[in-house]
Amino acid sequence: MTTNLVSTIAQVLGTDVVARLASNFGIDRSLVERAFQAGVPGLLAALTSLVSKPGGASMLGKAVAQQEPGVLTNLAGVLGGSGQASLADSGTSTLTSLLGAPTMSALTSAVGRFVGIGTETSGNLMGLLGPVVLGVLGQQQRAGGLDAAGLGNLLISQKDNIARAMPSGFSDYLSGAGILDRVGATTARVGPSSYMSPQPASRHLSWILPVLGLLVLGGLAWYMLRGPTETVATLPPTKVETPITAPERVTIIVPADQVKDWIARPVYSSDNKKIGEIVELRRDPENKVTEAFIDTGNFLGIGAVRYRITSDQIQEVKPDSLTLKLKESEVKDAAQAAEKPKQ
Repeated sequence: MTTNLVSTIAQVLGTDVVARLASNFGIDRSLVERAFQAGVPGLLAALTSLVSKPGGASMLGKAVAQQEPGVLTNLAGVLGGSGQASLADSGTSTLTSLLGAPTMSALTSAVGRFVGIGTETSGNLMGLLGPVVLGVLGQQQRAGGLDAAGLGNLLISQKDNIARAMPSGFSDYLSGAGILDRVGATTARVGPSSYMSPQPASRHLSWILPVLGLLVLGGLAWYMLRGPTETVATLPPTKVETPITAPERVTIIVPADQVKDWIARPVYSSDNKKIGEIVELRRDPENKVTEAFIDTGNFLGIGAVRYRITSDQIQEVKPDSLTLKLKESEVKDAAQAAEKPKQ
């Protein structure tokens, strides 16, 4: 089974860890979750950029080897105690040494601004996140018998998972920091891993390599041109009680510079049940919202379902939320129907 580092880290950062940190910092647990939703892929992206540079994989390998054993299993017990500050300081120091002060500062600031928490709190959360991420990398390294180059290649192989886990709009806060340079582009391998032994190619079969190269390039071009595929639940049209009166359409005008303010805004059903949070808005040339995409609030996006709603399915726009004309059951029924395979 292929490793997904984001999923593995999410399992360590469970509900107990989130609740303890929220209590310790005196903030809502949703803010801690959101900080991790941005911080985990953000930090993995920064480390991917690191191992793509000369000597970067070796630096990461040494840092992973220096992590204290048992950090992952004892994490919940450390939080709230005297060891929490020490763990956060150690994590911050290690990450700063690996990434450099400017990159670490940019990442910490981006998480704080994206979530809406202070720099001190975001710095502490990122400091605590460091030992967790490095600890998971250490587990994977030991399980796979990887050397430093193999660990670097593992990170590079995760760039698609990292990109998918990145919350919508967070990349805007990382613009210019160089953190996402290696996540959004095809990256070469760091070097041969300890378990890889290069074999000389047969001279009699040398003609196969150019042909295979053309086939791979052709397949890649087809994949890129066909566009991304995703399962999106399209909600049913709003019911109209009388055929004479059309449903009232709510007009929402959102200028381009205000779109980011709508991201993560909660959406509720007509029976006051939270459906999820807005992750994307689509607008017409007059800045009127035509569609909104909302995701369920699963931690780090794992197992989340995405819904598409149209403006005529919006009942009310509040300063901090949206209310739909649909009940929760109608929304879920639409999602289940969209996920069923066609006969």
